[in-house]
Amino acid sequence: MCVATCIQGGLAVISPAGDLVELIDTDDYATTNLCFGGPSMATAYVTMSGTGRLARCEWPRPGLTLMNQVRDATRQPTSP
Repeated sequence: MCVATCIQGGLAVISPAGDLVELIDTDDYATTNLCFGGPSMATAYVTMSGTGRLARCEWPRPGLTLMNQVRDATRQPTSP
C-alpha cells in the first residue's frame, strides 16, 4: 500500500503486515495524495499541496485498478 504522508513530506510504502517498507521523499511537507494510472497502472500521480505541484513518476509497483474503472470499461454505450 502507498500512502501520502503530510508533515513527513513523502510517500510511505507499507507492507501487508503494516511495516514501513520504504519512505520516498517528495521535498514537500504537505504531500497529500497519490493515484495510479497509465496502461500498466505503473505511473504515480502525486499531489503536493505545500508547493501547489502535481508530480508524475514511474513507480516500480503497479497500482490496482479501481472498481469504477472496471465497471466503466464494461459499460455498454447508451442510445441518445
